[in-house]
Amino acid sequence: MDSYFKKIRQEMHYTQLEMAERMNISRGAYIKLENGDTRPVTDSVLAFSDATGIPLPEIMAGCYPERSGGLLKEDKNHKEQLRRIVDEYEDRLSRKNEEISSRDKLIESYRQTIRVQEQMLNLLQHQSAKKD
Repeated sequence: MDSYFKKIRQEMHYTQLEMAERMNISRGAYIKLENGDTRPVTDSVLAFSDATGIPLPEIMAGCYPERSGGLLKEDKNHKEQLRRIVDEYEDRLSRKNEEISSRDKLIESYRQTIRVQEQMLNLLQHQSAKKD
């Protein structure tokens, strides 16, 4: 997995420090991750996905290219880790969708308020024109 992180970082022309900052981890922690000194945990893989914009399944497949299906062919511990990563990814996606939905409702509410205010303004202008 370490060479995958390095390869992507270099393709994106980021320094190790820049990637660490984008992932919200220390440079030392990123270097250990990139060099394979530490195994990536759920947060690291998700942070890498967020930092690079690469979808999670593509990262998982890229980390283990020698195995068809990425981590799906790994041992039980890796399957559990993958499940946690996917669950967290789905939770984040669900929260983002809820945020978007809330913002869409707020925007529609503002639009409705603007329409009502425009109607009131037109009515007042019409009434004012009648008085003149």
